[in-house]
Formats: sequence, structure tokens, C-alpha cells
Amino acid sequence: MDNHHVDGVGRFSLLAQGALDEVPSDINVGVRKSENENSPVTFEEAQNESGTGKYQILLLIVCGLVNMSCAISSTAVSFISPAAEVDFDLNSTTKGILNGAPFLGMVLGAYFWGICGDIKGRRTVILGSMGMDTLFTILSSLVQHVELFFLIRVGNGFAIIGASCMVYVYFGEFLTPSKRDSYLLFLELFWAFGMMVAPGLAMVIIPSNIVFFSSIYFKFNAWRFFILLTSIPSLISFIWIYQYPETPRFLMFRGYLIKSRDVLEQIYLVNNKYTTKPYSVQIFTQTHSAIWFDAGFIGGIPFIKNVKRRLTVLKNGHKTLFSKYFRNIIVACTIEFCLMASYITILVWVPELFSRYSNYKQQNTDGVNLCTASEWHLVNYSMFAGQTVSGNAYLAALLVACSSIPLVLLTGIIIKYCNKKILLSITCGVPVVFALLVTITHNDLQAELMCCLFEGFTSLTEPIIFCTIVELFPSNVRGVAFSMIVMTGRLGAIFGIIVFGILIDISCIMTFYALALLLLIAFLAVAFLPKLKIGGGH
Repeated sequence: MDNHHVDGVGRFSLLAQGALDEVPSDINVGVRKSENENSPVTFEEAQNESGTGKYQILLLIVCGLVNMSCAISSTAVSFISPAAEVDFDLNSTTKGILNGAPFLGMVLGAYFWGICGDIKGRRTVILGSMGMDTLFTILSSLVQHVELFFLIRVGNGFAIIGASCMVYVYFGEFLTPSKRDSYLLFLELFWAFGMMVAPGLAMVIIPSNIVFFSSIYFKFNAWRFFILLTSIPSLISFIWIYQYPETPRFLMFRGYLIKSRDVLEQIYLVNNKYTTKPYSVQIFTQTHSAIWFDAGFIGGIPFIKNVKRRLTVLKNGHKTLFSKYFRNIIVACTIEFCLMASYITILVWVPELFSRYSNYKQQNTDGVNLCTASEWHLVNYSMFAGQTVSGNAYLAALLVACSSIPLVLLTGIIIKYCNKKILLSITCGVPVVFALLVTITHNDLQAELMCCLFEGFTSLTEPIIFCTIVELFPSNVRGVAFSMIVMTGRLGAIFGIIVFGILIDISCIMTFYALALLLLIAFLAVAFLPKLKIGGGH
């Protein structure tokens, strides 16, 4: 403690960034009042005393709604593309580009929100993300030109990447290490709920083909009303998250010691409603990890200057990442890219694929696979131009969304007892078989089953990767690694969605073979990960 000092509000002199990389994240940071004497306590011990219970369950619901809103916003375009085909004069390629718009925004926003999360806080990022998403969604429901619609949906993606990533960090910092993995996996359930809400709404609203208002310059019809409704979850998320505080860990790291301790006490009181025993931690002092985390950021330094400093930290973090942890970051990014290029692609193209199959069934009684039905649709496209989209297409998307729920619940239980490397091998390897089987199905029910199994397994991979980041990278580069992995995944999603849109009308079967190949690469990449721990402790 010789090279820094503490004043009345926990401020520190500047220390060289990275000088404390190897210092333990928490040393004695607080004082616990016992019956006869006061004893030192670490932040982890103070958090453990506050417990995990009712407070975290309520927060899980709030953060879950945030995650659900992100799921709805990121996939909403896929549900309107068949119906907007005439309004926007779309073909398969332009549908792919529109579906990729939110993911392009995610790539652009990943690092921006990561920097803001370190400077302004996790809660602030979620509030900003949900507010922006609400605004952009409302605007996108009103625009009449496809180019403007594309740009606004890029804005949606830019907004939601902040919340979709930071909500895991925010919620995770309210959890004790022993509970973190299982709770974060249950948070993934709400993503699945979002995937169910979106096609459920679409199935009810879009096939009605209602035109609420129409003139030469402005038209507001059923699919635009659907887009407008998808802004409601983001608005509610904004209101709910506003009621909760910043995470106690972030508050402590930023020098707000009294607030941090008060939040932990609030958690303790909610989790121990009927106890008469007071929260024993009386006061916090600053930590070594706080010095590293906040060096130079406390003391009224302007936001822009903070951003410049964070960019410098980001640059240094990349150097460290690619020098000391090169294999880990390359392997993790490879898995994430291949996963998102396949998982998201099937997810956003399901409504279009089964819309084509529905058109095929109107004119034919023979059972065929998805690709044969798609090829028939292309030949007979003029028969269905401007026709109302069948609700069966959205029902298929709803069933696919439901498929991940049982597996997420099961994984949330077994992750405590199973090595994450084994889980990753299963979630990347098994879907390869289902991607290949899609091409030899004989009817739409078989195709739906294969898509459900494919999505059910692949939907587990990203949350498991998020859980393993804690083990793969130390705290001084973890944020940089997280941002890079997420950005790489969204690049994979853009790649998969657009390439699928181009190839589906050229060689549908080869498209599914390509998806299987991507997952096979991810499966092989898992073997190059280091040994991972069993259970939730970090």
C-alpha cells in the first residue's frame, strides 16, 4: 500500500495501467462488526453474507425481460420479411441483407458499449440501450423506404448489443460465484421466451393483412403494427431496470464505497426478510483491483478524456490478449463465429423457409424436403406474389424457439457437475447431424423437428462460452476478450445470414452442408481449449 493513499472518498493517485495485473482482485476491503471485535472482510465475503435469494430472483425477472427484449428486436425483421416482400420489393438476397442489419449494428456497437460500461456503469448502458431500441423500433415501424428501414434497424442492433452483453455482467455482479453459472444460464431462458413471443405475435398479427392507414405517401399495415408492438418490451425493461441500483462491485471499484455497502445491505434485507440480525459489514475501503480498474477515472475527469484513456487501455488489452492468451482468444472467437453463423442463420430464415413450404403444400400433396419445396417456390413465385403469409410459417418459428427451453433447464442443472469443455463439444457436435438430416426429410413436420433439435443444442453454446470466459482470461483482459468474442460472433451472424440468402436460391442443399461444416469446425476448435473447471466456482 506504499504507492497510493486513500482520502475521505476513496480516491487514488494515478498508477501505471497494468502494474497490478497480478495483484489478487480483493484483499481486506471492509470491516465486519462481531460481538466482541471488528474483523477484516473481503468484498466476496461481504457479498456472500448478503446472500443469493429473493433479491436475485426478482432481478433475474427484470434482467430476463431485458434479454427477452433483445431477442425480439434482433429477430423481428425475419418475421416481417415475407410480408414486406411487396412493400419493399425484396428478393432472397435483399431479405438476407435486411435480416443482417441488426447484427451489423451489433458489430459497430460492441466496443462502444463496453467502454461506456466501464466508465458510466453497467446499469447506465442497459438504460441507454433499451431507450434507444424503443425509439429506433418505433421509427422503423413508420418509415416507408427500404434503405431508411435498413439504417434504422442497424441502429436497433447498435442499441441492443449493449444491453444483451451488459445484462450478463450486470446480473452476474449481483451473484455469488457458486451460483453464477446456473443463474446466468437461466437468464438465457428469457432469450428463448423472446424467441417465442416474436413469432407468436407475428402469427396473430401479420397474416391478418390489416391496413390501418394508406395514402400515396404513407402506409401503416399489419407487419408495421407488429414492429411497433415489439418496442413495448424494451420500454418496460427501461422502466424496470431504472428501479434497480448499479452493481455493488462496480460501485466499490469506482470509489462509491458507502453506496456499494448500502446496496449489499439492501440485498441482505430482501433475502433475509424475517431476520432480526443486522448486516454485519460496517464499512468498505478501496481495493487493489479498484486501483487497476479505476486508475485515473475518479475525480471529475471529462467523459471524452475518459473515453480516450479507455481506448488506450483497450489497445494495451489487445496487445496482452494476443501475446499471452493468443490460443484462447483465437479458439473462442472461432467457436463463436461458426456458432453464430449457423445458429442465427437458421433462426432468422425459418419463417421464410416454412412460408415457402406452406406455398408448396397449397398446390402439392407429395411430401418433400425443405430444399425441394424452396426450389418449387422459386419456379412458381408469380402464383404467390402479394399473397398473405401463412400462419404456419410463424408457428414453425415458435416451435423452433420453444425447443431450447428444456435443454437450457437441463444444462442449468448439470453445468454444476459437468466439465464445460464436454458441454461445448456436445452443443457444437450434435447439431452437425441435424443440419445434414434437414436435407433428407420427407415433410414439413420432419423438417421442423430437425430445426428444433438443431436450434435447441446450438442455443446453449454462447451462454456456456460466456461462462468459460471467466476461466480463459484474467480480469485485466476479460472485458476486451468478451467484446472481441461477441463482435466476432455478430460478424459470423452477418456472414451466415447474407450468404444463406445468396446461396438458398442457387443450391439450397449445399447451404445446409455449409452450416454443418461451420459447426464441425467449432466442434474441432473446442479440443484446443485448455482444461476447464467443473461447477460454478471461479
